[in-house]
Amino acid sequence: MMTRKTAAALAFASLLALPASAPAQRSIDGRYLDQGGYVEITVAPCGNMRCGTITRIVRNKPGETNRDRHNDDPELRSRPITGIRVLQNLRWSDDAWRGQVYNPEDGGTYRAVVRPGRNGALEVQGCVTLICRTVTWSAVS
Repeated sequence: MMTRKTAAALAFASLLALPASAPAQRSIDGRYLDQGGYVEITVAPCGNMRCGTITRIVRNKPGETNRDRHNDDPELRSRPITGIRVLQNLRWSDDAWRGQVYNPEDGGTYRAVVRPGRNGALEVQGCVTLICRTVTWSAVS
């Protein structure tokens, strides 16, 4: 005959055998200012993914022309940075949004890991091989 203590131990052990549930997908949709406060980026759905597009120049960066002048493709160097998709192909995986980030400051596209931060901010990490850099984009109210 099973005692209460044995039944409780078996119930607890069966809970341990269950797979851990996946973390809930966290929304990153919204408007953000880049770390320097120069541009506004809007993150929104694009198909079944998330993308971030420069939607407004808030203030001019010293020495910059507000053109995509560092792009690897010479044909794109004269295009305005407004409208450029800087976050691309973000999909929810392993408790973060993962995809690519384009940096108009150097023309490079990097592996990206994006997570919601404190006070509505967005933590954007760009990586090339094992070297990563994280910046914080503040939420626009």
